[in-house]
Amino acid sequence: MGWLWGSGDSNGSTSDLDTSLQDFLKKEAPTGPKPILPSAPAPQKPTEFPITTATPPTQTDAPPAVPPQSQFQDGRYAHLWKSYTPQHILDDRGKNEQDKLRDLVEAYNDRRANIGRVAMENCALEYLEQFECFQHPKTWMSRGTLCNAESRRFNRCHEMQKKFLKALGYLTMDERRPEEAERIQMHADKLYQRMLAHEKEVELAEKEGREKPVMESLWKEAQRARSQAGNGTEEVEDPWSQMKPDVRRRYEEKLASLPPEEAEYERMAVTGELRAQTGISKKVEETFEEERIARTKRREAGQATFGDTIKYWWGWG
Repeated sequence: MGWLWGSGDSNGSTSDLDTSLQDFLKKEAPTGPKPILPSAPAPQKPTEFPITTATPPTQTDAPPAVPPQSQFQDGRYAHLWKSYTPQHILDDRGKNEQDKLRDLVEAYNDRRANIGRVAMENCALEYLEQFECFQHPKTWMSRGTLCNAESRRFNRCHEMQKKFLKALGYLTMDERRPEEAERIQMHADKLYQRMLAHEKEVELAEKEGREKPVMESLWKEAQRARSQAGNGTEEVEDPWSQMKPDVRRRYEEKLASLPPEEAEYERMAVTGELRAQTGISKKVEETFEEERIARTKRREAGQATFGDTIKYWWGWG
């Protein structure tokens, strides 16, 4: 069987094979027609698609609305917030009339108490100067007067900052985010610094014998700031008209006795307080109206409580 080690070239012929092997292959070879092999497929031309101009996706003017609780204000995950209800709304649904009124009073008192803390933050440097003077007076004058000058600077800063905060609408019951409250606080300090700078210019002009410089009314600037920040939703056209005549007369007499600039600052603060009081009065009226409507619905449905019946007899609706 030399074909196993033969070096001759083979082109598929069986002539070089052993005779017995050739007989075996002829005997075992299949008979019949040869199978037709499939021809190679012809190369296909690439499908030609019509060339179309890509149309940019339609962009909406604004992203999908998401509540302020979402960390992605660009509209991402807006579908997850569709059924979201703020926690304070869920809490209010289970409150009665007394609970709502108590919350209003507590919120207003918290605002009044918090305005002193915010003014204290704006006067931190003045307070630190007073504190250091009490601990280690720098001059004999400070020691002899018990830091009277430093105390007056701090007290005036604290009072004026509170007035500016009231004028900018810090006491109103509008719902605001921490960023908005901080913006009001910073603007109040800006008004105070402008007031100090103007007072220095006036003092310098008096020493030099020049005409006193005129500063733009801080009251007008505070009004513009309120309107731009959206803190005037509870305003009325003339909040002073809500006062009783005798109370208003006393305020007018007090303002008339003050210097023009001091009178302006005092009027700013009083106007801010009047707006806040008008706002909370409206919210109290809305609470009474909502409770009256709820009592009427319960009575019509035959589910009136004993308290509903008593209030109905007393004419509360």
